[in-house]
Amino acid sequence: MKFSRNTMKFYNLPLIKFLIFFPLFCYILYSCSHPSDFPPSAPNNDGLTLPEGFGALVVADSIGKARHLAVNDNGDIYVKLRYAKGTGSNVALRDTTGDGKADIITYFGDYKDEGSLANGMRIHDGYLYYSAARVVYRNKLVPGQLVPDTPMEVVLTDDHEHGIHWHITKPVAFDEEGYMYVPFGSPSNACQDMANKPGGIPGSTGLDPCPELIEHGGVWRFKMDQLNMTQKDGELYATGIRSVVAMDYNQEDNNL
Repeated sequence: MKFSRNTMKFYNLPLIKFLIFFPLFCYILYSCSHPSDFPPSAPNNDGLTLPEGFGALVVADSIGKARHLAVNDNGDIYVKLRYAKGTGSNVALRDTTGDGKADIITYFGDYKDEGSLANGMRIHDGYLYYSAARVVYRNKLVPGQLVPDTPMEVVLTDDHEHGIHWHITKPVAFDEEGYMYVPFGSPSNACQDMANKPGGIPGSTGLDPCPELIEHGGVWRFKMDQLNMTQKDGELYATGIRSVVAMDYNQEDNNL
């Protein structure tokens, strides 16, 4: 998928060569062209059917219903859960024995996680970014520390009065020019009349022009080096996008 300013185009997604994640299982895939970089795959690839040249093993299971993950350069894995499980809705996993399985699993994240739509977990420029439904947070990563003990910083807050609604996920992406990209999803499915039909009743007639597109249904761009921002601190980058569950910036052609 490729987003350019105020437009959206679709392309074939690239083959994921290294990582695939299921709600209850975390797998590491690896290319046989670099066998020394990864532990041996499990017999029968732990139940996955894979193309020739790929292997898999279960890193951890039963950690909770996962939404996003990020992998640090040292192999540490950070997972964003749909719901908080115990303490926090972030999970940090580390393999200390080299067998590919996580033997340290730590839940962390002392922040409010509303509803079940939150996602977003990304490592960028030495920071771990993660999102609740309406807030983007970050912690500075510390070399050697699985769970950083640095202060949790608020990067962006969705301060709209409507509160939680459909399509409110806040994944983040970064370009090479110092900008961060965050979606603000549409409150309804197809610009339904939210004032007279609360919740945007499915099947009801959409409004044209669509008032949701003023502050929703798109991706906004923000300066990466600022904290405590709201939507007003950014600029509309792409519009006409109801819901963004995940996105990334393609450094090869400089497009979202």
